[in-house]
Amino acid sequence: MALRVEQPPGGIVIPLTTVYLITQKNCVNCPAAKMVVEEALLNSEITVETIDLLKMDPDFEFRLLENQVFISSTPSILVENDGTLKMLYSGDVPTVEDVRTQLGMN
Repeated sequence: MALRVEQPPGGIVIPLTTVYLITQKNCVNCPAAKMVVEEALLNSEITVETIDLLKMDPDFEFRLLENQVFISSTPSILVENDGTLKMLYSGDVPTVEDVRTQLGMN
């Protein structure tokens, strides 16, 4: 999946991609997934938001339902591109290279 960016007047590139890391307090794999995501996106224009599964904003929950994305386990890594949410990983800790490949960064 290639990242879509908008080129506004003035030549400034605005990234339209956000990666969401869904975690929960006692998840043994969540800290490792957070480190992988942070390293994979280091020096990129992609925004990373970490969301606690048990404290999720109802508006975000609704967006998950709209996009038919269901969180069955943590950590879950989702990508938003052009307003659409897509699950990349659920319950697994991917490698840095896997995350970069999924986001079209390699």
